[in-house]
Amino acid sequence: MQTVSKEAAKNFLVDRQFFLQDVGKDGTLEAIKRLECVQIDPIKVVHRNHHLVLHNRVSDYKPSYLNTLLYKNRAVFEYWCNEKSIIPMEDFRYFYYHMQHSMEFHSPFYERLKARREEFKEATRKVVAAIKAHGALCAQDFRDNVGSKTANRVLYLLWDSGIAMIDHVEGNRRYYDLSENILPKNLDDSVPSKDEHDRFMVEKYIRAYGLVDVRDWRFGWLPLKSVQRKAITKKMVKDGMLFPVRIEGIKQVYYILEKHLGDLEAAEGSSIEEKVLLIAPLDNLIWNRRMISEVFGFDYAWEVYKVPEKRKYGYYVLPILYGANFVGRIDPKLDRANKTMIINSVLLEKARLAESFIVELAATLKKFVSFHNASQVKIMQTKPVELKKALLSEINRLD
Repeated sequence: MQTVSKEAAKNFLVDRQFFLQDVGKDGTLEAIKRLECVQIDPIKVVHRNHHLVLHNRVSDYKPSYLNTLLYKNRAVFEYWCNEKSIIPMEDFRYFYYHMQHSMEFHSPFYERLKARREEFKEATRKVVAAIKAHGALCAQDFRDNVGSKTANRVLYLLWDSGIAMIDHVEGNRRYYDLSENILPKNLDDSVPSKDEHDRFMVEKYIRAYGLVDVRDWRFGWLPLKSVQRKAITKKMVKDGMLFPVRIEGIKQVYYILEKHLGDLEAAEGSSIEEKVLLIAPLDNLIWNRRMISEVFGFDYAWEVYKVPEKRKYGYYVLPILYGANFVGRIDPKLDRANKTMIINSVLLEKARLAESFIVELAATLKKFVSFHNASQVKIMQTKPVELKKALLSEINRLD
C-alpha cells in the first residue's frame, strides 16, 4: 500500500482538475472530456453551476461555447451521471444502457413520475405523435392538448428513458425532439451488456474523482450497496487496475487507478501555482465533501436548501481555493437589473494572509464580475474586517 502526505494528495487532486488550461469552444469540449462530466444545476444566483465550473477551466469561457456544443454540434449531451450532468457524446452508448433500463436506476426527482408511467400512457402517445409530426416542442405547446403540466412530466419520462432529448433551450423552456433526430448519424448507439456498462461507469467515476473510497454512496454512479462497492475495489486491486493509498493522518483507505499512481507520487514535494479560484458549489473537485474535509481540512456544505436561520455562511457560498488550499468562502449575488455583483460576504479561514493573496483574489473577483457582464462590485462584509478596504482598493487599481 502506497503512503502519501496530505500535501501530495491535495496537489494531485487540484492538478487533476485542469484549472484554466483551455480556451474557446474546442477547449470547452476538451475540458468536459477530461473532467468526464460537469454537473448541471438550475439555480441562477450568479451563472449556473456548470458555467462556473467551465469558467474555471477555460480562460475565455462564454456560456455560448457550451450551448453550441450541446445544441448545434451535438458533441455533448445531458443525462444522469454525477446527478444531472453534461457528458461527452462519445460516451453515449453506455448511458443508453441506463436509458434502456431506466427503471433499474434511481433518477433523482423522477421516481414518483416513473411509478406513474401507466397513468401517462395515453398522454405519452399524444406527445410522441405531436413531436413526430411537428419536430421539437416544449411543454407549453401541449397546453390545449394534454395540458402543459402533464406534458412536462411526460417529456421528463421520455428524456429519462432516452426516447427524447433536449433539442434546444429558449429562456427557461426546454424543447424536446426524438433522440433519433438529434443523435449524430455516425454515433455508435449499440447497447452494451450490463457488465460492460458497469465496468465503464466505475472506471469513468474513478477517473473523475481521482481518489475514491468505498464509503461513497455514489460509487461508480451505480445503485451499489457497501458490500458490492468493497467487492468491486477488491477485484480491481487484484487485477492490477486499482491501487490502495494511505494518506497520512487519515484512517480510511483511498484508491487510485494504477495508471495515475505516478502522478500521485510526483505530487509529493511539488507545488501548485498560487492562483485564486472561486469554486462552484457543485464543482467536480468538491463532489466528495467527506474527502475534502479529511484531506484539505475544509468543511463545506451548500446551504442553498437550508432555511435562512440555519445558514452559517450564506445562500450561495463558493469556496475560495488558493493554490492547493481552501482559504475561505465568498457569497455572491448578481443584481442583473443594475449590472452589479453584490458580494454579501468574504470570510477567510485565517485572520491574515499574504499581500499577494489579496492581489490574486482581487484579480479573480474582477474577472468573475466581468464574466457576468456586471459593471461594478459591492462588498458588504468581510472577515477580517480590514480585508474589505484592501480588496476594494486593489479592485479599483485594476480598473
